[in-house]
Amino acid sequence: MKSWLTQHTQALKLVLRRFKANLLNTLFICLAIGVTLALPSIMYTVLSSLSGLANNVKSESQISVFLSADQASGTATSIKAALEKNAVVKSFKFVSKEDALKQLETATANNNVLSSLEQNPLPDAFFIAPKNLDAASVESLKNELAKLEGIEEIVVDGAWIKRLNYLILIGQKAMVIITSLLGFALVAVIGNTIRMQILTQQAEIELSQLIGATKSFIRRPFLYLGALYGLIGGLFALLITYAVISVFNQSLNTLAREYQTDFSINLPDITSGSVVCLLSLIVGLVSAYFAVSKSLFKNIN
Repeated sequence: MKSWLTQHTQALKLVLRRFKANLLNTLFICLAIGVTLALPSIMYTVLSSLSGLANNVKSESQISVFLSADQASGTATSIKAALEKNAVVKSFKFVSKEDALKQLETATANNNVLSSLEQNPLPDAFFIAPKNLDAASVESLKNELAKLEGIEEIVVDGAWIKRLNYLILIGQKAMVIITSLLGFALVAVIGNTIRMQILTQQAEIELSQLIGATKSFIRRPFLYLGALYGLIGGLFALLITYAVISVFNQSLNTLAREYQTDFSINLPDITSGSVVCLLSLIVGLVSAYFAVSKSLFKNIN
């Protein structure tokens, strides 16, 4: 066990010395890896924030039921009783046309126009929150409400949420495709870098083979090299992601204030950052393994 730890420690120290000796080139390689990883990381973060926004708005979606102006007396009471008995209705609120007009007068600054009206143009309305927010359940509830007497119009709020969800789904598929393509590019970048390292150290490798070095001993430093490339590249990717999202949030905060909201893109948390670093480390390790297997031992054998 002690011998195994000593061998790995020696290999890691050797890689770190080479990193230090070629610090500038190493940083440029890691930065290239970081830029490659940053794009899917930014896309994932943005889509996660938009998905959270859609879910929050979706939970507040409702069905607006507007009663006809010439409704019979007691229509609102009968509709209220039907809603109370309906098992798929989570809650509802009745707003009379008088209350609606008062709210409009409070919200608008042009009271002269409202005072010039001969009669109240606003209808009585029920605002219903359904228990189930999926499209089929909402459509079924809408059809049930349409059968009640005295209802003139039913409006399902949040149709734009469906469009947003579709756009998010498209974005998620695009992210998977882009991530896969960039993953192949990342493997190629790290693999070619490892091959160049093998070529520059070919004489040293051959000498080690002559004095009895095993394949594992020869392979080990290159595996650490690929893993460190991936890990440092992942850290660069997180820094780039933080910087880009922070810049975007400055503009988003200004826009959000115009709509009286506080929406912003969430920065990656510790879990997301750890996943990015771990995945990049694994990609670097796998890339190095295949590069060593194809380039190094083919020449040795």
